[in-house]
Amino acid sequence: MKKELPYFDRCFIEMKEMFNLPDDIFFELNDAFFDIAFQQIELLRTALLQKDMEQLILHSHTLKGSSASLRHLTISNLSSEIEDHAKANEPFDYATAIYTLSQNLATLRSQYMNWKPHRQSTHP
Repeated sequence: MKKELPYFDRCFIEMKEMFNLPDDIFFELNDAFFDIAFQQIELLRTALLQKDMEQLILHSHTLKGSSASLRHLTISNLSSEIEDHAKANEPFDYATAIYTLSQNLATLRSQYMNWKPHRQSTHP
């Protein structure tokens, strides 16, 4: 039975294969992603409070794309769900979805911050 790689090892390998990225660029992209993603969450909350569906669509779309490109598919899928409902202007529990997105992002960032020093030490 083949052992499945840890999440960030898989992301690391997929990104290197897809884009032929140097290791340091992978780390820089992920560092920037987490900084920007939390800003996008705040913009989503603001858009929701202002009932601004266009901004809700814009920020969920931005987060969907950036997370998908880095292989963070859980974040991308949650963002896509928010975007799809906002585009359809459907009743949806956006507040809970944004909260869930925020919690998933915080967990993922914590895992990344724990994984990163180990990976950097094995791939200088």
